[in-house]
Amino acid sequence: MVAWAKKPDGTDDVVVFTGTGRWDGSHLTLVRDDSSFQILDEWLDRLKMVDADLKTSLLEADYCFNVTIGPLPDGADLRQYLGTGLKWPCTTEAS
Repeated sequence: MVAWAKKPDGTDDVVVFTGTGRWDGSHLTLVRDDSSFQILDEWLDRLKMVDADLKTSLLEADYCFNVTIGPLPDGADLRQYLGTGLKWPCTTEAS
């Protein structure tokens, strides 16, 4: 999963989260050592094969999808958001 956000200076902040996709016949789950979550059905059309020239940058992934991350609005109902267990790294290293 490639997650995109904006730094305070307006530049892009990008993190690659790795895992294994598991299909149970109905849903796709991103399985990681420390967290797993079901990929939303509306995200499935974002799933793409990784081009050979991007394999190294995307940590040897075979497939990827992009999401945009941003701050929650004031008073947001957290039940409306997908809990992934993913943590944005404090450094520029991918996780």
